Amino acid sequence: MTHRLVDVSEMTDSANGVDTVLVFRIGQLGDSLVALPAIGEIRKRHPAARMVLLTEQQLLPGHVSSWDVYGPTGWFKDVVFYRPAVSAWQRLMTLVSLTWRLRRLRCRLVYDLTPQRTARQSGRDRFFFQRVVGIPNYCGGGQFSKPPKVDGASLPRIEPEWRRLLRAAGASENTAVVLPVPKADSQAAQSLLSKFGLGDGASLIAVGLGSKMPAKRWPLERFRELGQRLLDKHPDVHLVIVGGADDTALGEQLCLEWRTRSHNVAGRLSAYGSAEVLRRCVAYVGNDTGAMHLAGMVGTPCVALFSARDYPGQWEPYGQGHVVLRHEVECAGCMLEVCPYQNKCLALIETEEAFMALESVIASRRASTRGAR
Repeated sequence: MTHRLVDVSEMTDSANGVDTVLVFRIGQLGDSLVALPAIGEIRKRHPAARMVLLTEQQLLPGHVSSWDVYGPTGWFKDVVFYRPAVSAWQRLMTLVSLTWRLRRLRCRLVYDLTPQRTARQSGRDRFFFQRVVGIPNYCGGGQFSKPPKVDGASLPRIEPEWRRLLRAAGASENTAVVLPVPKADSQAAQSLLSKFGLGDGASLIAVGLGSKMPAKRWPLERFRELGQRLLDKHPDVHLVIVGGADDTALGEQLCLEWRTRSHNVAGRLSAYGSAEVLRRCVAYVGNDTGAMHLAGMVGTPCVALFSARDYPGQWEPYGQGHVVLRHEVECAGCMLEVCPYQNKCLALIETEEAFMALESVIASRRASTRGAR
């Protein structure tokens, strides 16, 4: 794995006369959230600059775009969308249109926060922004590719994506960023929780049972067993199911089975409204999904249930105090969205293992809360 990083420690508005800073980041909710610490650092580094986001346009309903995440922060003045092209002709037309729009911005600096890039792709990005668009200063994560899989060996651990991007922005991993929740979203979350009779002092545990990728879903019966054990063990605990509209039906099913002290907010709040609910939780337990990343960004410790479809480490939640449960299997690193083996790797995570991990996180969180008083 090779990283070629640009030193941007001296690249500030006053030092370089930067008026407009372009930030290039694509992806949906989880991808956008792991880049948030780096973008927060960029905002601090260029407090007087006009920041513009370049990102792809999400066309499918229910998908959260990067702008949905970054827009409410107030860090960006504007956004430039482009539509992913399929044919060679569409790619050419997109490139011409994008070049014209970006040239009009007269940017002096671009931060390229794209995901995994080969040496060829990284060089192509730099050439486009500097030579084609005419942006003189370029900062990016450089070449990043996963090491090859070796037969009979476990997949090597990769550093978290949020940490790599922080370095690309010229910051250290010690930079602390907490997702700022807009007032309206906070009030919407508080209003919904109040309807369930959950005030500020309620002991909440968030449950994230969904994912757009079936290969990332822990078995539903395990969630059912885990939730019941938590309710039996902790009479003061309430379970709150979080997620998008796709998770609403399953959430209702579990709440009906748990009956007492379980509530479903999946699909009923914006991403930031869900973040406010997660901020009020003692812990999050669930799949590797956007809700997990939201929990990490608001400082809520996670018990994250990871499949082995990808390399370990890269998509772990931001921050400290998390427990990641993942089991290596012979087909690890498959990158399949639908598993032909009934999610064998996730099925290896037993209910007892998740329960004990969550008990440890709850005890640690409650101890730290008492110590802060």
